[in-house]
Amino acid sequence: MKDKKAREHLSRLRQKIHQSREIWGRHIEKLLHPNPMIIGSLYEVYKTCSKPNCSCREGKKHGPFPALSVSIKGKRSLKMVRKEDQPAVREKAEAYQAFQQGLARVRKLNKEIDSMLEEIKAQYLEEYK
Repeated sequence: MKDKKAREHLSRLRQKIHQSREIWGRHIEKLLHPNPMIIGSLYEVYKTCSKPNCSCREGKKHGPFPALSVSIKGKRSLKMVRKEDQPAVREKAEAYQAFQQGLARVRKLNKEIDSMLEEIKAQYLEEYK
């Protein structure tokens, strides 16, 4: 039988696992029913034009123009967004960011739970002699 200190440690680990599972479950519920998403982040872009005497050549660029910054396979590109689409694109890009953050939290919790279960296993593991 384990000593009192080891039993208390195991009890605390089990409590932490139960708490982590509850938090994990709340995150999973949110991830199971996401809002429509678009990969990327919405930015405002300022540009210069091709007119040789335009003031944009001297610092006052044209804009802002909405653009979606997208990174696919390590390559970043900008996609210009129509002004009338800007609210919907912003909402969907924010939904994507929120989904990614939730997914990161679930992955972190999975690692923490795995680590605690390994600790529990180590307390009960015996070698056959």
